[in-house]
Amino acid sequence: MFSLLQVQHSLTVAWNEQQVLGYHFPEDGNRPFCHPLNLPGAPPLTMNEPGDHVHHQGLWVAWKKVNDVNFWEQPGRGSDPTGFGKIVHQRIVEQSADADSATIATENAWIDWEGTTHLTEQREITVHPPKTDAMQISVSLTLQPKAREVVLDLRRGEPGADGRYYSGMAIRFDNSITPGNLLDADGRTEPMDIFGQQSRWCSFTTQHPTDNETYGVAIVDHPNNPRYPTTWWVRNRENYCLIHPSPVYYEPFRLAPDEALNLQYRVVLYRGRPDAALFA
Repeated sequence: MFSLLQVQHSLTVAWNEQQVLGYHFPEDGNRPFCHPLNLPGAPPLTMNEPGDHVHHQGLWVAWKKVNDVNFWEQPGRGSDPTGFGKIVHQRIVEQSADADSATIATENAWIDWEGTTHLTEQREITVHPPKTDAMQISVSLTLQPKAREVVLDLRRGEPGADGRYYSGMAIRFDNSITPGNLLDADGRTEPMDIFGQQSRWCSFTTQHPTDNETYGVAIVDHPNNPRYPTTWWVRNRENYCLIHPSPVYYEPFRLAPDEALNLQYRVVLYRGRPDAALFA
């Protein structure tokens, strides 16, 4: 049985009283995010605000360039915010929990440093009942321009250099479980072989030092997403592991004022080796 508990600006999703996901929407933060993510009774797999990239927050959604505003990184504390934006929580549309699922639906506004809203966002996160050694989370995003055309883009060049190729949903893994093993739906395992390639899913598997069990997380692209199967941005090295579908890796999205961008993903948490049947 799922349960939901709200304390100030955080919601905790639990399965049989064991936390599996935290959803946070801080008033003074730069964006809503999910952390931790874990199977029931298992140790957390994500990391929030590591020292090397304080804008990495568990499972989060952001974009390098929205009408040339940087919604991915954030200005240093006390520094000039010019050029940066925040994804600001507006309201909880729905929160529900029962034996079949736990759902959090929210509305967010993508607001630049001058107070201009570029996008409104409807976000829905549904946690499905854990099966033997696996649990699935559905993430749905609808981005709607605010009264004018919106261009969602990134910076192109050498993969990973100077803040390039960042766009959309990402997961940062806890440093204690790095490096791990990457695998995509086409059998690629090396980061630079996965970078810039399309695949239906990408997974990260590792041994956790807390209990010496093997765990993993996969992001699965949805067939209805534009540019399916998605292009990937990944990192897999000591103290820095991340997987990230990057749908504008090669070209931007351009949304007219009356258009909406819909993105859907499944996040699969599992114990043991990656099983392609879980990601089908």
